[in-house]
Amino acid sequence: MDIDSKMALIKSEPTEEIITDQGMRELLETNQSPKHYIGLEISGMPHIGHILVAGKKINDLNEAGVRTQVLLADWHTVANNKLGGDWERILEASKFYRELFNTVCPGTKVVLGSDLYKGNDDYWKLVVQIARRTTIARATRTLIIQGRSEKDTLQVSQYIYPIMQIADISMLDVDIPHAGMDQRRVHVLAKEIFSELKMKQIVPIHHHLLPSLSEPPKVADSAQKEEIVAAMKMSKSRKGSAIPILADEVEVSSILRTAWCPEGVVDGNPVLLLCKYVIIPTLGGLKVERDAKYGGDADYATYHSIESDFADKKLHPSDLKNAVAKSISRITSPIMQKFGHRKQELLELFA
Repeated sequence: MDIDSKMALIKSEPTEEIITDQGMRELLETNQSPKHYIGLEISGMPHIGHILVAGKKINDLNEAGVRTQVLLADWHTVANNKLGGDWERILEASKFYRELFNTVCPGTKVVLGSDLYKGNDDYWKLVVQIARRTTIARATRTLIIQGRSEKDTLQVSQYIYPIMQIADISMLDVDIPHAGMDQRRVHVLAKEIFSELKMKQIVPIHHHLLPSLSEPPKVADSAQKEEIVAAMKMSKSRKGSAIPILADEVEVSSILRTAWCPEGVVDGNPVLLLCKYVIIPTLGGLKVERDAKYGGDADYATYHSIESDFADKKLHPSDLKNAVAKSISRITSPIMQKFGHRKQELLELFA
């Protein structure tokens, strides 16, 4: 595959940003198989943003010849007080995450954080060196990577979290750190610290985060892009905000029925954005089934055509929601076939 084809794959939806395009091109020109990583906190039942959006980009990178890997960040989970900080529960949940990514991204290596750190003095030396170069103010600005803000009551462990994340990138010998847009600040900090320590430079890539299915919250005019993204993103901790990866078609339909989707409103519409970032990139189209008196069935091959008809009120919210529910269920059906029989057990694990 030539460099232009690789770049097109890497930049395709749901990619939102590469730091920088030129840096990525130079990396691909000098390295036939650069190393990637995305780190995931084991904080609860994954939703479709975690798996379908991140998974799509991982598979794009695989196709472009990048060696991809998922870091299951078990120690970060403890540091951020998720799953009650219960180590055995976190390890059990990590097993499910590993199986899930082995299913969705079969060409990807899955690494457990605690295995990376075990007996690894160099890792902890690097953590201290990074901490020496990170002010409290700078660490505080990265808190959105943990779903936190400066207004929250914080533990010291939560300040260690971004320091460990930067050390992970180095220890895994990563060229392309990958995450959602809410992780941007920590990757920029990593680039600066690696430059100061004269370490290998990185080319971060950030994918679009699916927004919450609820009405968008009001965000201060002074908020920066990463803060806005974090405030609006799909979250498994807010009821009605996300679609769990093990939701069946009935559940998906029920969740979407209450989703914020005003007729004719395009900006920030989460149901439309499911089409843009999940359905069109994965299935290549959207089929809308409806009675002839309401326009009959329609097949959409592009996101632009869906958005245009919705904006012109030729596509009603309820018809869009029904079509999206069926498409999401079609995409997740292989996952449900593999894990559906364990659903209750897994729900109890993450409760």
